[in-house]
Amino acid sequence: MRSLVIEDEPQIGAYITRLLGQLHGIVDLVGSIAEASQALENFKYDLAIVDRMLPDGDALQVVTALSQSPERPAIIMLTSKDAKEDVVEGLNGGADDYLGKPFEPQELIARVRAVLRRPRLLAPSVLSLGNVELHLGSNQVVVADRKILLRRREALILAALLMRRDRVITRAALIEEIYGFDDEIESNTLEAQVSRLRKKLAAFGGDVEIRSMRGIGYILRLATPR
Repeated sequence: MRSLVIEDEPQIGAYITRLLGQLHGIVDLVGSIAEASQALENFKYDLAIVDRMLPDGDALQVVTALSQSPERPAIIMLTSKDAKEDVVEGLNGGADDYLGKPFEPQELIARVRAVLRRPRLLAPSVLSLGNVELHLGSNQVVVADRKILLRRREALILAALLMRRDRVITRAALIEEIYGFDDEIESNTLEAQVSRLRKKLAAFGGDVEIRSMRGIGYILRLATPR
């Protein structure tokens, strides 16, 4: 899951980002309509948390545009502009939910889970190939009936590979899926994380293999019997 937080108050934005990060996935934080537009041109999002009053205008225009997109994310407006008429305007403008500030973190997380459960965004809770099962949202993988806990990035890499089983995913596409656009990535970071994941799966008897396609990317498939 990739989420976009549009919030111009740095502390609030950082706090929301940490909350969403607990749900599994990448969270990008922007502070204006212009930055949001740039992010939306470059990435596909599953969820958007949107403050209304931003330095360069009312973000309701962003919400309306997003709601009309063929691959629209779930949208929650989180704002101090929460009079009854504002809520009605936001929901009519395309938001799936509308929450006023200040807010309780548990309520925000509950609302996020609720909008993500809707059919248009429904995704499997488990991805599997051979004797490897990844339980999304928990970073837990079952390998040959043994449970192990992966690091967050390792779980994201495995999820991306499982969703494209038997198909090559390019290095660039994999980086886009598992890192935020503010993350600093060294040249060998992805390779090191893939290597750790590969060793963990092998150590627990996984019957899959992650093959490196030189100069292209990676492919996950059932291991060839020896």
